[in-house]
Amino acid sequence: MHREIEKYLAHLVPLLLQRGIDISDKREISYGLQLRLSRNADKSVLNLYYSEKKGLSTVVGGSSTSDLKAELEALLLGERNPYTGPGLHSWNSWIGSDECGKGDYFGPLIGSAFYCSKDQVPKLKEIGVEDSKKLNEKLIYQIAKELYLNFPGQANSVVIKPRRYNELIADFKQRGRNLNDLLAWLHFKVISGILDERPNTEGVIIDQFSKAQKARALIIPKYPDVNVVERTAAERDIAVAAASILSRYQFLEHMKKMSNSFDMSFPLGANKRVIDSARSFIQKHGKERFDEVAKLHFKTTQQLGL
Repeated sequence: MHREIEKYLAHLVPLLLQRGIDISDKREISYGLQLRLSRNADKSVLNLYYSEKKGLSTVVGGSSTSDLKAELEALLLGERNPYTGPGLHSWNSWIGSDECGKGDYFGPLIGSAFYCSKDQVPKLKEIGVEDSKKLNEKLIYQIAKELYLNFPGQANSVVIKPRRYNELIADFKQRGRNLNDLLAWLHFKVISGILDERPNTEGVIIDQFSKAQKARALIIPKYPDVNVVERTAAERDIAVAAASILSRYQFLEHMKKMSNSFDMSFPLGANKRVIDSARSFIQKHGKERFDEVAKLHFKTTQQLGL
């Protein structure tokens, strides 16, 4: 394997794990490396190539209807085109929205929204706001606290703890709906909490989680005068980036509280380490409390025999 591919993997693998994407297999191919990726039942393939003439290149494979494939393409596009300014729109005031925790078996689902005006962009860049996937935990904490301190009343977050999450997912399924409907509702909740206080907001940009744009469909009827856009790789927008940092901060805080409460660590993602930790939890605290820490609709629950 070429050293440039190794360097790229060192950067990429943490981003995949943060999104709950598992590497089920990897093998060397001509001029590069192939990764077989999965999240729950969704699968995709990522080929990494390197040549002295063209440098590093990536090719994403999989079904045209795969949300995972679309997300990988957006992620890799976002890396090649980092945020340099508002760029995705021309609004003077807007809200960005993002979520955290949907790919993690353990812990809550968090949604956050952040209001931004054009004249605040330099200050946001000054304190280091960018896509949370590019920041370590120390910077997440530092920048989140700066956001709360310097931009009071401009952020809104909703935390859905595992037990409540499991109740909501069960209710949504009974009504013929799925996780994307829950995510749409979550985005609607955090965004409307700000729009009600700032009715002159020109637009809303949401990190797109499905092709159906279900969050937009919920927002438009109540706020018909607001532009609503769902975009892949929306973290390039600085308001969405700020929301992603706040969601990540809230997620990390609740994971720490959960670890302290049960006196054990909870790995991120949905992989073998998670299964081992789940078995340890059940042995220590019993099955009856497992819904306090885990999102039970993941296939991980079946792998545990629950």
